[in-house]
Amino acid sequence: MKPLILVHGGAGAMRSMDGERAAAYRAGLVEAARVGRELLAAGGSALDAVVVATRVMEASGAFNAGVGSCLDAEGRYSLDAALMDGRERRAGALGAVTATAHPIDAARALLDEGRHVLLVGPGADRWIAGLELPPLPEPPADKLAHYEELLAKQAARQRALDLADMTSVGRPDDEEAPDLGHDTVGAVALDAEGGLAAAVSTGGLWLKAPGRVGDSALVGAGLFACETLGAAAVSTGIGERMIRDLTCHRACQLSQELGAQEGAEGCVAELDQRFGPDSGGVIVVDAQGLAGASFNTQGMGRALARVGEEEIPVAVWPEDDFPL
Repeated sequence: MKPLILVHGGAGAMRSMDGERAAAYRAGLVEAARVGRELLAAGGSALDAVVVATRVMEASGAFNAGVGSCLDAEGRYSLDAALMDGRERRAGALGAVTATAHPIDAARALLDEGRHVLLVGPGADRWIAGLELPPLPEPPADKLAHYEELLAKQAARQRALDLADMTSVGRPDDEEAPDLGHDTVGAVALDAEGGLAAAVSTGGLWLKAPGRVGDSALVGAGLFACETLGAAAVSTGIGERMIRDLTCHRACQLSQELGAQEGAEGCVAELDQRFGPDSGGVIVVDAQGLAGASFNTQGMGRALARVGEEEIPVAVWPEDDFPL
């Protein structure tokens, strides 16, 4: 059994995933997996590995997490993150926070403190302020311009829908809807001692309601790691669906029964049956050192690094070769 780490960079339509952005996205996945593997190779824990890998993606700017996060309906950042240790099911999670670009570090501090599992909103921001973590920068001009563009597209689509309801005009195609995204970043790992851990961080949805907390901050929905079930999982997609489905707890259950890849596939098949296509995806590692990844969206970035193996497979599209 080789220690390993599997990371993802979000699942969704990926409509703007081309050229320079696609290259940065893939490079960020490889770097996150590489850094996590280095820590595991040095004898580090799965918990430490998923934290450092997630921190890399938060700092990258290529993902909807940390400095790359999207903006809510008021044009502001609002981040969620969580971390879970499979040995004792310890967890730390933050929801709707604005105080740091690295909420995964705040989740680690909350887990280590052990008093609470989840803090949200202004109270969470006040708690984070005592940790002296890097602050979130102001949104750059290009992100604010994209925010204004999405607002305009959303308003135009709503006007078209209103017109269709009042007349015989056909309703607009889904292709005309703005891509508001439902991606996130996450990591799952197995260490040399058999420890399992999961981490997740996200900026949530573009134009989401202020105060919205998605699945990423919720144990069982956005992440789960459990020694008893022998698996760790992280989800990405439409958070409201993951919350209603307890997606990551289910992925761990199925992985215990079927193995990591079959468990991931079975979990996404259930999502698809219950909620339809474009719901999201899941990544899993199990106690046997197996990895799994599955999604029912157009794409999901993922990268896998095993201790003792130089290659780090990376993929985005369903047709990409991704040996597990």
